[in-house]
Amino acid sequence: MKYSDDNIPFDRCVKVLGWISSRFDIALLWDALDCELWTMGVLIGDLNNTKSITVTYKKSHMKLQFIDAESKFGPMTLKACVKDYGDKSEHKDVFPYEIINLKNWNDVLMKIEQFEYEDFKSQLKGDYSITKDEYESYLIDFKRFNNRLEYLKYYNINDTEIMVKPLMNLIDTLEQFNIYILHYISIASCAYATKHYSTYFPSKFNLESDKQVQDLCQQVKACYYEDFDINADYTNPNPNSKPFVQTEWHWKNKCYNYKQQNYKAGRETENNVTVDDYEYYKNLFSTSICSICSAKFIYDNQPSLDRQNNELPHTKDNCLLACVSCDIAHANRDPTITSLYFKIRQQSIKNNLSMTISDERIYNLLRECITGGLAAVLHRENIAGQTHINELTYDEQSNKVISQDNENGTTQIFALDGNSLYPSSYSSVKNENIPYADHRMYMAGRSRFYSEKPYVIKNCIDQRKDIFVAKVKGYFPKSEYNNLLALPAIFRYIEIENKKEVIGEYMYSQAQKHSFPMTKKDRKLTTLLDTNGQFIVFNNCYLWLLIDLGFVNTDYKSIAVFEKNAVYEPFVRTIMNLKIQTILAGSSKEKFYKSLINSSYGYDTLNIEKFIKIKLLDKADTFIAQHHPNHIGTGRIGANTFAVQIKSKKATCFTSIQSGVFTLDDAKYWYLNYIHNFMFKYLDRKRFHFVLAGTDSIYIAIAGVRNKDCYQQFEAIVSDKQFYNQHVYQYLPDPNKDFYDYKKILGFGIENEGDELTSFGPKCYSMINANKISTIWKLNINELNIICLYKGDVTLENIEFHFFLHNDSNSTVTPRFCFIDVDIVGEPPYTNLTLPFIIQHKCTFQSFPLWYKEAGYVHEQILNGNRVEIDNCTFQGAQNAILFYGFKET
Repeated sequence: MKYSDDNIPFDRCVKVLGWISSRFDIALLWDALDCELWTMGVLIGDLNNTKSITVTYKKSHMKLQFIDAESKFGPMTLKACVKDYGDKSEHKDVFPYEIINLKNWNDVLMKIEQFEYEDFKSQLKGDYSITKDEYESYLIDFKRFNNRLEYLKYYNINDTEIMVKPLMNLIDTLEQFNIYILHYISIASCAYATKHYSTYFPSKFNLESDKQVQDLCQQVKACYYEDFDINADYTNPNPNSKPFVQTEWHWKNKCYNYKQQNYKAGRETENNVTVDDYEYYKNLFSTSICSICSAKFIYDNQPSLDRQNNELPHTKDNCLLACVSCDIAHANRDPTITSLYFKIRQQSIKNNLSMTISDERIYNLLRECITGGLAAVLHRENIAGQTHINELTYDEQSNKVISQDNENGTTQIFALDGNSLYPSSYSSVKNENIPYADHRMYMAGRSRFYSEKPYVIKNCIDQRKDIFVAKVKGYFPKSEYNNLLALPAIFRYIEIENKKEVIGEYMYSQAQKHSFPMTKKDRKLTTLLDTNGQFIVFNNCYLWLLIDLGFVNTDYKSIAVFEKNAVYEPFVRTIMNLKIQTILAGSSKEKFYKSLINSSYGYDTLNIEKFIKIKLLDKADTFIAQHHPNHIGTGRIGANTFAVQIKSKKATCFTSIQSGVFTLDDAKYWYLNYIHNFMFKYLDRKRFHFVLAGTDSIYIAIAGVRNKDCYQQFEAIVSDKQFYNQHVYQYLPDPNKDFYDYKKILGFGIENEGDELTSFGPKCYSMINANKISTIWKLNINELNIICLYKGDVTLENIEFHFFLHNDSNSTVTPRFCFIDVDIVGEPPYTNLTLPFIIQHKCTFQSFPLWYKEAGYVHEQILNGNRVEIDNCTFQGAQNAILFYGFKET
């Protein structure tokens, strides 16, 4: 592709993609591309994981960009990628990699026998890489080939073909937002671009089928979030600013600087503007505007002379008026592109959009505030009918925390999970349960000011008008300990000294036993009741919540105040609604939208400004670079080509880091707000305790009604019915509403329910639901149905059901009628019967294709059931493959 005008330069680049090529295929390319005809560009990634590299053919200037396709989807196998993002009809073949090496490959591949099942046993992992069923499928496929080499060729071609479909699906999905994923290094950077694209073109994020989003976009268009227009005027002058008036001293100083600039550059200075031109330019400055950004000249935006031909000096004929900032940024760049950049900058300033940080003090404050999600185990063993609810109480006289079980026994484990908590947090959606800042968690725009004056910091915190990050020191009074010990409200890193009185006698003895260094301080993420005598950074919502819970500020270090905006709301609403629509439609695009929304926040805080630089040098320059103090490592590429890793001396922040910081802290605020201002207010605190605390989830052991199942939720432990009824469905899903309410922004969903949870450490736990195994199953796929459920309860999760034909004959079909049959056993009258209860989550039901319409098959037949829950399931196949439900006496 090229422009119709041959004078317009264009970049000829061919994309070459491979799966996990950054760790394997790239090693084969080094020698082939290290030659006189090719020029190798800068690597993206590192020597062990090269995500992308571009090479240029010297004769035609054609470029080849080698890209690892895995980076577009995240860490996963090709098989998983095809299953989640590709065509359901495609499948990943199998091959035993480990039995081939450089010495035996010819002998192994020229054999005509199939590989044995033992050949697929991994010596590294110790188990088989495929199942028995997959091996049987391999034996059938192998019959089409003469030897193993032919099968390997087919295997490689098939891998390439099945990789293309998910990529095309991803390209098509993002095309509606004018985003081309191959221009980005990862799905995170692509999601980051899509999110910020929505701030400049909110009308693109408009679903015709979703009235809520449509109304939102109309509101957005009516206020200050309009689509970017290159011809619009985005100047937003301060009404209190005075027009710039030229003075003789100011003009004389400018003329001297222009003359010195031209003299140093070797340009003629005879025709330069002079002091005698003072009156001419004084009048010109007062009546003109900037030639680049069209802004008026005020004292906050002073004028300058911008040379049109940079080879000529500052003469009247060669200069146009421009802002000082425009003149510096313009330099010798294309004026049209420069004008576009300044229009975008002006719109960002006018609408308080997020901008990069140029103040190093603010950058360091924000970087210090970044704290990831918590992963804490609060109670290890929780078993219904055996363990009791545990209480933590503080005894002020002995200055000790007492842990003791009360009389209430555990009946169930209940787990809640935030609905896309991070995107919900930066969406700035209005919610009445947020008592601050117009009931929104606003996002940070450009920085307004930085201060280290204690009275300024205190006023900003107390007035509760501006959004900020502040570095403070403080504590919770001992009188508040009993309200907070269940889950201390400060989630932060602290430096811990490895002393016996700090980490405890047991941990200290174990560390000494294993010869761990005890003099070095460790940095740990934990839950706290004070700042441990250290200064800690919080954003405004998080700090205000702590203060409302009793936190006392004792010292103030610094503060950075920002403009506020709510520009990400259209993006979050649109993507989350698209995700819900694809779930309801059973489309594979649900994975795309889930990946897009969940990875849209992390790129803001990614420390890309400190990425290692890789230079391709010859032997002589490599020798010099290896003696540099910032040298990290060297890798040999060719005979006289080396890749040298060098740590950068300087850093530039290319992302709006403040957006990421506010997202992380607002998520912590909303998480704790739900616990302290909702759960603690309406639940009997003697009848539950927290088991696990995660980034966006909380596992709770509850003492409900005995002899009932584990699906009681909070019903039995509500202490304030009026408050509960008023607020419960503002957070939790309303069973009387649709799936959109289940996935509402700033809501919490039910992640799991069970009878037993045992945890050995953070993110290492086992949850058991006794009801999942209290079922009589009849499993005989040669009968009418695959599953016959006659009594009890059953949960089906991540299971695929398929009809198939025997021996390519339409007369023999398995199963003969349906996948699942739910009924009761016995003859009327039905007395004292407990009807079956079935849950289906993330299951796929695949019947015959549309051409097999004469078949009288259905996916499910539920004639007598107590309750049926179908969540996130996919039904595909013949048009007459439907669900039958007939509930008797229920």
